[in-house]
Amino acid sequence: MAIEKFDITLKNRYEIAPNVMHFSFVRSDQQVFPYIPGQFITILLHDEEQNLKRRSYSVATIGGEAKEIEIVASYVNGGIASERLFHLKNGDTLHAMGPAGRLILPEEDSVKRYILVGTGTGIAPYRSMLPVIEEKAHSGIEFVILQGVQYRNHLLYTQDFLGAQGGSTNIKFYAHLSRQNSDDLQSHERNSYVQHGFKDLELNPETDCIYLCGNPKMIDDSFMMLTEMGFATSSIKREKYISSN
Repeated sequence: MAIEKFDITLKNRYEIAPNVMHFSFVRSDQQVFPYIPGQFITILLHDEEQNLKRRSYSVATIGGEAKEIEIVASYVNGGIASERLFHLKNGDTLHAMGPAGRLILPEEDSVKRYILVGTGTGIAPYRSMLPVIEEKAHSGIEFVILQGVQYRNHLLYTQDFLGAQGGSTNIKFYAHLSRQNSDDLQSHERNSYVQHGFKDLELNPETDCIYLCGNPKMIDDSFMMLTEMGFATSSIKREKYISSN
């Protein structure tokens, strides 16, 4: 799929969690946006010295071809991307390019189970994958989606993932809340860092494939844990999120 440059126009935005905003854009030329779920777009910005800056965001739109391009972004105080995005008004435009990225599910494979791990806004690519996940789950492949945040009100798209879980016994969703009161947990919630959830999954390096997206420390810690368990690097897909400054 070719990477192209185009303008996007803000259609809508809303706060989805504290200091986290969900944005819906459309291409300014009214064309659809074909992408492979799991890919990202890059927004092109200029700083005060007119130096070009690139900031990438996973597409959160559910599907694979859409008129709306949905992304989610955390606010970073003083960040060039944060200041621009969080002050947009409906109808404002930005320069963008994409899609790109290889954090995607293969069309055909021998994997028996996928473990999809995301911290913070790193959960966004798995939301876009939900139709593919549901299709593969129907054919017998298992999926475990692990979202890691500090508190329950920081969770993103919970109902989308719980809805997918409710539609298939092959889809499981767990929210790992590292600072939530452990006496106030729901059935899908765990009081731990997300990578500590590996121990409960009886991972199999021969048949499982792990996707990691989000905080670089989580990804590095998880990668070390997984390789020590015997996972080949080809069975661990990684995409680190850097603060949008």
